[in-house]
Amino acid sequence: MSDAETPAIKPGPLIGDLAGAGQLINSEVAKKAYDDALSPALKELGGLTEDTLKAFRLFTAPLQLLAAYQDRFKAFCERVRERVPEEQQCDAPPEIAKPVMEAFASTSDDSPLMSMFEELMAKAIDKQQSQKLSPEFPAIIKSLSPLEALLLADLKSRDQYTDDLRDPAKNLIVSRLKANFDFAQFGGQGHHLTISQRLKDRNLVSIIESGNIDVGSEYPTLTIPEGLILRRTKIRLSMFGRWFVTSCVGT
Repeated sequence: MSDAETPAIKPGPLIGDLAGAGQLINSEVAKKAYDDALSPALKELGGLTEDTLKAFRLFTAPLQLLAAYQDRFKAFCERVRERVPEEQQCDAPPEIAKPVMEAFASTSDDSPLMSMFEELMAKAIDKQQSQKLSPEFPAIIKSLSPLEALLLADLKSRDQYTDDLRDPAKNLIVSRLKANFDFAQFGGQGHHLTISQRLKDRNLVSIIESGNIDVGSEYPTLTIPEGLILRRTKIRLSMFGRWFVTSCVGT
């Protein structure tokens, strides 16, 4: 077939354009994302009873139909673009845009992770900010739990701390005297400790223990029992963590 006879390849319909950079994703890309997600499970399922189909529906309900996906992504793109003056917009770096687009389908609109993706993409299409981003950031967002995202957002505005009476011989907290945050917001004391440690292991936060507390002014009526010590534990963003939240957590 000659070049003159070669049929033109028509692009799929646009879902969104973050910065006038052309077609970001078309319907076939979105459709394939859902096909790829669903087909392995479907191939394993043979004859399905009505009850099984009802149960299966519970698991597949969060996966939007293609049209709904297009609407969601278009709205996402519009929100991002509205946050950056048109004269400041640039093409998003592909190492940022591609993984964000891939994660979009499996992230609900009301998740704090979606807010992080939106903030990151606003930075990615900003001429003044795009070169300051790490290609690690999309993967970090995707790996966070919603409560970890909330904890990082809280640490952006302040350090967290707890004051505890401890038994150093047994390495136990005998009594918690004060905390400058609500543990319930982060799933309770045990879960807060778990996610704080996990974020520390990933170099996003630092956990610092200190005995430098002015007991006389902060706890004027406190008598520390013999054998116990007063310790303040601070949780703060690491240098890398501050870079991350500056790029991915809004005000």
